[in-house]
Amino acid sequence: MPKILWFSPYSLHDTSSGASVHAKDMLESLAQNGFQVWSCASFIFDNKSGTTVFGNLEEKLQNDPHRTFILDDNGIHYIYTRCQHRNEMDFTLAEGQLLYETFLDVLDEFKPDIVFGYCPGMTSLSGFAEAQRRGIKTVYLLVNGNHSRFAFPQFDLVVTDSFATSKLYAERDHINVVPTGAFFKPERFVSPTHEPKYVTFINPVGAKGLPIFAKLAHVCQKELPDVRFLVVNSRGVFSETVSFLHEKDNPNSHPFKASDFPNVDMTGTQQDMRPVYRLTKALIAPSLWFESWGRVTSEAVLNRIPVLCSTSGGLAEAMAGCGVVLEAPQHCREDFFSLPTDEEIKPWVEGLKTILQTDYSEQFDRAAKLLSRERTTQRVLEAFLPLLVTRGTDHPLYYTK
Repeated sequence: MPKILWFSPYSLHDTSSGASVHAKDMLESLAQNGFQVWSCASFIFDNKSGTTVFGNLEEKLQNDPHRTFILDDNGIHYIYTRCQHRNEMDFTLAEGQLLYETFLDVLDEFKPDIVFGYCPGMTSLSGFAEAQRRGIKTVYLLVNGNHSRFAFPQFDLVVTDSFATSKLYAERDHINVVPTGAFFKPERFVSPTHEPKYVTFINPVGAKGLPIFAKLAHVCQKELPDVRFLVVNSRGVFSETVSFLHEKDNPNSHPFKASDFPNVDMTGTQQDMRPVYRLTKALIAPSLWFESWGRVTSEAVLNRIPVLCSTSGGLAEAMAGCGVVLEAPQHCREDFFSLPTDEEIKPWVEGLKTILQTDYSEQFDRAAKLLSRERTTQRVLEAFLPLLVTRGTDHPLYYTK
């Protein structure tokens, strides 16, 4: 049975991180396909809201003096190391050392064939270098466009979710990154019933396209007066962040306040997105930064909800032809709080009208096959299996202490 060890400071149980959700689903699929999977990580989260799977994590850590914590979940054996804060910027040298020393102990005990993970920090790089010294194959999961100065020297294979990310690194950095697709568990987010009511926008922060959404919602009070919008405040709170938006070329002019949007309702962080998708008739994802995939667009499509999204990264792949794709204005991509002009928002208004009026039944059926767990698992296996021709346990240094 091949053995895979996940190694990263970031928690795989982080529900606020698309990268963690993707990695956890991938590893669970490998566990279901004959791999033995362990994880060695710490309690670092993309956002504190992502800790909800542990209940009150702070209280649990306060009441338990141990430096490491063990749990088994859905086919994966987890070893967590203590850290005081959830933010990666507060991860201390001593906490990194504890994670590294625990990782060395796990290597001795588990003897993995592949060490897999992400994080370009020194603790991670030291761990992967040690894995390579022992003859263990190493794999990096790359799900963003931010590693242009990182040549992945300690890795035998780099995998990503989208062809868009693979193309970016090939053209910009001359690095071979293998696209495998994204993983989804429809039972976790597909609503069994639908009562379409809202055009939904998730994460009201600048990078996710807040200025485009705000301008669109404001214009639609006249253009589409019967349409109501829903904002899911997973990151940022719309009633607060909207006041930071400014006119193009005038950063001191802030035209919007919360009361200007009577057609927008809000809800908080959702551990279960099914109630949101039950009420959604269209999703807007106008991201302004590079999105390696964009999980919410695929989740919407698998709920048979059409999508209006930007051309950012892999968003078009993620929505699989079930909607309209538009390019965001250049000044918005350069300044995440710069509002589109009246002229620049017109294509987005027309795009929204299109997806609200179009029957995407055939596209939804095709997307369900393209985004299937079985198809993505097969692509991951094709990428990983060549690394197992020579097993890490065959290397003599592996047994040297």
